[in-house]
Amino acid sequence: MNILKTTALQAAAILILVTPFASGQAFGDDYFPFRVSFENVPGTDELTAGQISQGIARLTDALNTDSANKGFVLATLCGAYILQESLEKAASICDEAVTSHPGETAFNNRGVLRVFTGDFAGAKNDFDRARPEHMAEYLEQLKTQDVGLVADENFRLIESLAAKHSPLDVESSMAAKASAKIEEMDQ
Repeated sequence: MNILKTTALQAAAILILVTPFASGQAFGDDYFPFRVSFENVPGTDELTAGQISQGIARLTDALNTDSANKGFVLATLCGAYILQESLEKAASICDEAVTSHPGETAFNNRGVLRVFTGDFAGAKNDFDRARPEHMAEYLEQLKTQDVGLVADENFRLIESLAAKHSPLDVESSMAAKASAKIEEMDQ
């Protein structure tokens, strides 16, 4: 079970959420709030760019050549077939994905498929299995990662501004101005 959790966390790190069916255009003009998810495997770039057929072709090639990532490819191919509205193909691939690599992406995508086929109890079960067991810890991990990324960007911005001697110069900084006012009040 620990191996599955570790693998699931690694998969979550490369999870890509895609806008719902090309901004609600699949399955008529109705907005569909459920989202399929993709792993970072060959074909993902095409899928996220809306080139579904090309993405499926690349995924099919990867399925035949990349046995190490077969579960990730199957989970992504499951989502791709849903986007293409090939629900029979999606059903077969989604079940195979859940069987061979029961990770969050496989369960989530099969859950989306089940919503389309009217199996709401099955969809709820799959979505429940795709959710993290300890949501607070999961969200804390995301928060920490997000803060780190934001801090890194802020750090780079500060370095860039300092290198250009922009308003962060010592003489013009807010701290320098505040300390000058304090000195004036002391006199």
